[in-house]
Amino acid sequence: MTDTSTNALFIITSATNAPYPAPQQGQTDNTQFEALLATVNSISTHAPQARIAVVEYSAYPLTPLQHDTLIQQVDYLMDYSRNEQIQGFDRNLPNHQTIAAVSELTGLLWFLQVGLHHDLYASFRRVFKMSPGVQLTASPANTAHFSDNAQGRYVFPNATLAADATGALALRFANHYWSMDTSLVPSFIASLQEILAQMGTMTDQGQPVSAEAMLYRHLDASKIYYDLKPTITQG
Repeated sequence: MTDTSTNALFIITSATNAPYPAPQQGQTDNTQFEALLATVNSISTHAPQARIAVVEYSAYPLTPLQHDTLIQQVDYLMDYSRNEQIQGFDRNLPNHQTIAAVSELTGLLWFLQVGLHHDLYASFRRVFKMSPGVQLTASPANTAHFSDNAQGRYVFPNATLAADATGALALRFANHYWSMDTSLVPSFIASLQEILAQMGTMTDQGQPVSAEAMLYRHLDASKIYYDLKPTITQG
């Protein structure tokens, strides 16, 4: 069987040194970076011909050692920590949840736009979005992401119910592991721009924002295919 994972770009969005998410009991300062490296290593193991990008989206720069370590293990490293807009999010947005959601989707948007400008996606069948700590446990080649039904579609784990701002249950997509057919990149960029604009309005109105809920609301439902048995673990 052809190793279709060769035709994949994995984008890992990371806030390595940010004070969010809140550390769990027993975590050290290096835990988030170790989680990022575990994700990178799992891709290298189970999709060795794929390409890996790391997008650092927080206002807290990588250390020189972290930077040098990543440069040796990934194909693309974009560190937006010193960007004025990212720094402004950290200063001006009301809480860590909002800062993280807006900063992550902004960094993802910028990376996708740069890649589109340079025709980066022409050689790939799919673009994956992952978060630090998520690890592949098998080759993506034999999963829902590369099935015939996934052509021209996004592939997400099944949508979940969670409480929205009013306490009502609302559906949302998990944002830690999903993929899209590369033909969808331009329309996804447009969706991200709409999402970020709505997040700005909601923040101005004092409403909490959720990247997961925004993805569910804004992506075309006819282009969603569900991965009911994700071959991943979460560290």
